[in-house]
Amino acid sequence: MPVPTDTAYRVRRPLTAAELESIRGRIDAATDTTTLLVAAVIGVFDALLADLGQTYPGTGTTPQQRIDPRQYAIPQTQWTAIADAVTNRAHAWGGGITIGLDLVNLMPSAYDDPTVPAPWLSDQDHRPQVYRLEVSREAADEIAACETHLQHLAAFYGPSSDTYQQALSSWHRQLATLFATSLGATSLVHRDGPLSLHLSGLVFGVIFHGERRTCLAPGCHAEASGRTSADDPVVWRPRYDGATVLDHPHIPSYPLDAPQPGTWSLHS
Repeated sequence: MPVPTDTAYRVRRPLTAAELESIRGRIDAATDTTTLLVAAVIGVFDALLADLGQTYPGTGTTPQQRIDPRQYAIPQTQWTAIADAVTNRAHAWGGGITIGLDLVNLMPSAYDDPTVPAPWLSDQDHRPQVYRLEVSREAADEIAACETHLQHLAAFYGPSSDTYQQALSSWHRQLATLFATSLGATSLVHRDGPLSLHLSGLVFGVIFHGERRTCLAPGCHAEASGRTSADDPVVWRPRYDGATVLDHPHIPSYPLDAPQPGTWSLHS
């Protein structure tokens, strides 16, 4: 959510029960993600701007009329409840993830007030009853490649090693999240480069973050270029612009013939 500036808040207070119920009604009445986002944001700001005798500016807003969300604030409990209600409603159209990112930029700031209880704004599950996840042939091959990579890690570093266990848990956790994520009635999984996947229509996927092979010698800031096979030559280069690379036999952070350690994470 927006971070407040040093400027004093124009309005900083809890929303009333009536205001929250009005916002809930706007959320429930939305017919798509666009009207949902607009309804929620305008509902919150109309409530706060009423203290100033104003309403949310409409189309044709001039720079002087634009609202800085950081100058307004509601309790964290209410902010979270509204965001949860909006993302839950957006699940009906597969927009729960992207609309959550939009809310961070458009909603007012939040402040901690433990005396304000969390309101209950969503009592219906808007996810489709049937969720169909389609996997392209290339994505299926990449999923198999990820499992093979895990086998290679276990064989080289040992099944009880941190290298293998961290990679295994991250892959299975993110793969399970991928299948459980609400992205509409149908989603298509594509390959997104080596050991990585993404969902069509969204900047969202399971990405492999391989560990960089660096030189362990003190004072040397070199890293080895990626190798696609054991026959590829090893090229050492500066780890970053201006990094010092010593002229010596480099000591790799993991063996040159070893599978690349790393973990998977979910990105949106």
